[in-house]
Formats: sequence, structure tokens, C-alpha cells
Amino acid sequence: MLFKSNTQKFKLSLVTLFVVIVTYFLLKPAPSIQRTAKEFKTIRGVWLTDIGTAFLHHTTLLDNVLNHLSRSGYNRIYVNVYGDWGTLYPSHRKVRNTGMTSLFLSPPLTNPLKYVAKEGKRQGLKVYAWLEYGLILSPNSQIAKSHPDWLLKTPDGKTVIDHFVWLDPSHPEVQDYILSMVEEIIKYDLEGIQFDDHWAIPVQFGYHQQSLTNLTQKVYQLIQEKNPKLIFSLSPNPYAFSVNRYNQNWIKWINKGYIDEVVVQVYRKTPTQVQQSINTSGVAEASRFVPVAIGVFAPWDTTEKEIKEQIKVVNESGYGFSVFCWERRFISSLLEMRK
Repeated sequence: MLFKSNTQKFKLSLVTLFVVIVTYFLLKPAPSIQRTAKEFKTIRGVWLTDIGTAFLHHTTLLDNVLNHLSRSGYNRIYVNVYGDWGTLYPSHRKVRNTGMTSLFLSPPLTNPLKYVAKEGKRQGLKVYAWLEYGLILSPNSQIAKSHPDWLLKTPDGKTVIDHFVWLDPSHPEVQDYILSMVEEIIKYDLEGIQFDDHWAIPVQFGYHQQSLTNLTQKVYQLIQEKNPKLIFSLSPNPYAFSVNRYNQNWIKWINKGYIDEVVVQVYRKTPTQVQQSINTSGVAEASRFVPVAIGVFAPWDTTEKEIKEQIKVVNESGYGFSVFCWERRFISSLLEMRK
């Protein structure tokens, strides 16, 4: 959560950066890649932002990037389909978080999510729809302004925590808003759907563990009803931090059978810190019941060597990994793709 406070500026810089990168490419269709079941067993994933995915789709670079990821040994991609800029697909819900930037994410007559789901499968990748914004909204978003009654408040009337406003998981209309979005997404040909550390409520708003558990159960039940083969994935912070600071009792959700996969965000600077955090993260307990992996953070000031060292620690601990996020991790690789 602390690392993500700067991701908005990070995302806004991506479009400009990609415009420069695209000039390096000589486009041609990428070949398809087939994988065996054994190759999918260990999670080797990467998160893709909504802005980056939309840009690659609109510039026809997406199939080349997915091919490159697959050839590099990755087998899962978590594609952000819901953020402050709208959804990565045409939404027909009555209440939507939209704006001018939604036209970039999903302009008329196109559907980036449908394309990435199809192309990802062709490249031997399991594609997940990642709902990054979960229960948060920008304070200036359309929904926050139109539905102030949906927002949680602290005892002193404060609504903004960690730069966001937070939706009340016990509010019936909030539940309808979330569930209707999930119902749209699970119609696509995807491997799974994922919430993360924003599927949570800061404790400054009070105790909300039960209401959040209830909504998680409803999401799980909806998936089971509409598309039972779909994986319900979660990418939380380490357990003690999640439950004590953000009402996110994800071990309980696993024990109740609501969650099918966990990718714990161990966002640390050094291999030693990563190892220490893994040991206390709750991932060992989770691994008794569901497939697990460790989320590795790759900010702009992290070198390729440092990232590889962290991944090595994760692998030696016996876990798979997922890198946050693609735009940092693979910029240098992209420039090499067409050489």
C-alpha cells in the first residue's frame, strides 16, 4: 500500500514513455506458444497496468509483448481492468466509474480485455483480470461525488485515508456495484480474477473484518454460480499487516474456501528483507491449502540485478513469484525485442 501511493504519477508517465518505445519496433505478428501442464504449476507472473495494456493494444504491440513474456518463462499475467481511469472493457453497468480517460482505455468498437484474453492464451499465458482499485476511489471520482453515502467515514468525519476514499462493503448499493462489475468480467475467457491490498478497509474507519468477509463470500459465490472454473485470486500484504491495519483477514478467507490462489506482496528493498518478510508473511500457512506466490516490487530505482536477487530468494524459499510491474521490469527487454 505504501509503495502504491506514487503509482498514479508512474502511470501517467507510461504513455509518453511508450510513444518513444514504439519507434523501436518493426511490427509483425508474433508466433503462438504452447505450454504443458507442468510448466504452469509454479506461478511466474507479472502485473500489467491498465494504461500500459491499453497503449499496447491500440498500437498493435500487445501480441509481441505477450510473446516476449512467454518466451522469457512467465506463465501468468495479471492485467489491471479497473482503476481510476475506468475499465479496460466496455461496461454496460448503470453505475460506472468513468471519465474522459475511459475513452483511451476502451474506446468505441474496441475491447482491450477481450483481445488480451485471446492473445494471452495464444501465447501460452494464463490471463487474470486484476481489479486494482477494489474498494478505493479517487476523492474526485464520479462515483465518490455522486454517491457520498457509499463512502466510509472515521469517527471525526474524515473520508480520505492513504490518498483515497473507501467504499463501505456493508452498503447494499456498494455490493451491487462490485458484484455487477465482477459479473461482467467473468464472462470473458480468463483464467481468473484478482483483488489485491485495496480489497481492504483501513482500521481508522473501525472494525470491518466481518463485512469485508461477507462481501468476499458473495464474490466467491457469484464466481461459483456463473463461472466455477475461474480462479479467485488475492494479492494481499503480509498477513499481520493486512489484518491489523486493513481489516483484511485473508487467512480466514482461505480457511473458509473463498480464495483459490494467493500472491503475497513482499515489497522490500533487499534479499535479506525479502527473506525475513516471507518467513512471517503467512504464505507458508496459505500454501497448505491453495497455490501461492510472492509479489516482488520493481520500482524505477531498482536494478535488474537486484530484482533477480529477490526472485532467487523467493525461488529458494520454494515459492513462485509475480513482478510489480511489467512497465518497469521489461522496458529494457522491449528495446531488445526487435534488434
